[in-house]
Amino acid sequence: MTPLGALSLFLVGVGASVFGSLVGLGGGFVVIPVLRIFYGIPPAEVAGTSLVLVFANTAASSIGFLRARRVDPKLVLPFAIGAVPTSIIGVIAVRHFSSVVFDTAYGIMLVILAGLVLRRRTEAAAEPATYAWVYDWRVGLAGGLAIGFFSSAFGIGGGFVMVPLLLLAARMPPHIVAATSAFVITTTAPVGILGHAYFGDIDWTVMVPLVIGGLVGGSIAPPIARRVSSPALITLLAIALIAAAAGLALRHIVFGASG
Repeated sequence: MTPLGALSLFLVGVGASVFGSLVGLGGGFVVIPVLRIFYGIPPAEVAGTSLVLVFANTAASSIGFLRARRVDPKLVLPFAIGAVPTSIIGVIAVRHFSSVVFDTAYGIMLVILAGLVLRRRTEAAAEPATYAWVYDWRVGLAGGLAIGFFSSAFGIGGGFVMVPLLLLAARMPPHIVAATSAFVITTTAPVGILGHAYFGDIDWTVMVPLVIGGLVGGSIAPPIARRVSSPALITLLAIALIAAAAGLALRHIVFGASG
């Protein structure tokens, strides 16, 4: 890889990680379309490589979120336990996805998530000081099962499940959702990473500059989050999700890509 290519990936990692940390999705939803559209990396390698970035990003940002007391610790353990077995299933499943199936499924996921968070947009301006959440470990365990699969199969770290569940169902403030989601991803992603590494699904040449950028972006995200309003976070999230989905669709519709 050329120095310019490495620099480009580093900047992608920084940008994706800053934005991913702000909304609690880990940055994978930005990196995956980039790797698919501009680099044509196969689905399994995209998932494995992206998941390493997601882990680096969320691990760095979680330190700041913990110091700021934005993480709800009661939610972490059940989600983490549920994610372990399905993380392995996700690693195996993505190896059988064609490029069209992967891009289509991922694009649909992004659009659905954008629609869900936009429903919350009008409510975010008047967030209550406290929120009501029933600490039922069975809910967390079920959510963890879904997180493990989506995390390993698509390299997005599980924020696809955590954000709508905590933001919409539990009606938690977006900043708490972002911080708690990031910390849960940090605890669950290593299982999927080990599985992808075992099957050789991680592109190390691409991964290294992305991860370095992810560490930088993740470390500077918490101070930025404290200066961004909740409605603004939701709007940014929805725009980015729809843009990523559109990019994947255009790859196949306009360019007829099959790789």
